Amino acid sequence: MAEIVYVLTNEAMPGLVKIGRTSDDVSTRVANLSAATGVPLPFECYFAAEVKDCAKLEKVLHQLFSENRVNPRREFFKVEPERVILAISIGDFTEITPGDSTVDKEEQEALEKIKARRPKIKLDAIGIKVGDTLTFSRDENITATVAAGGKIIFKGETLSPSAAALKVLHSLGYKTPSASGSEYWMFDGELLDERRKRLEAKQFEETATDDS
Repeated sequence: MAEIVYVLTNEAMPGLVKIGRTSDDVSTRVANLSAATGVPLPFECYFAAEVKDCAKLEKVLHQLFSENRVNPRREFFKVEPERVILAISIGDFTEITPGDSTVDKEEQEALEKIKARRPKIKLDAIGIKVGDTLTFSRDENITATVAAGGKIIFKGETLSPSAAALKVLHSLGYKTPSASGSEYWMFDGELLDERRKRLEAKQFEETATDDS
């Protein structure tokens, strides 16, 4: 039976991803993990793939992101999920990310309410100007141009970064059902989410220094 490596996210655990493997159906695995009463919100499968040597790949990923591991006895890492996918993509894989939600309607509605509260990334606030070029994480030959109002221009269309990211993912053959643009678009080698967090941390440090 083919084994699967998966990357899960959870809205109740912002900034963390779970990197694991299973020989079970991915949706079943996600449902089992989400069923624990100590988990306030269900897990979501960001990416799943069948690979030749799942145990070896999982070990390599855990070693690669070891500095970002929250607890050596748990498979949780403080890292952008897209960085893990890029590492997986170096080898051969067959993507099997569930195309539909793995949670029931009531839980899905709870997830959507939480997601709707996410602050939208403001490109100008992280030093990205109209006319700047963004590249796509999974294929840096794919680019978009920053437009006014937080939009980007991709293949002549003016879209939100998320809508453009989903369009690119599907054109590349990925089954991802939804996408947050800041997790996929890059500027100067950084994912937009990485850039925002870095600048926010820098601003916090500078403020703390000024107050001391």
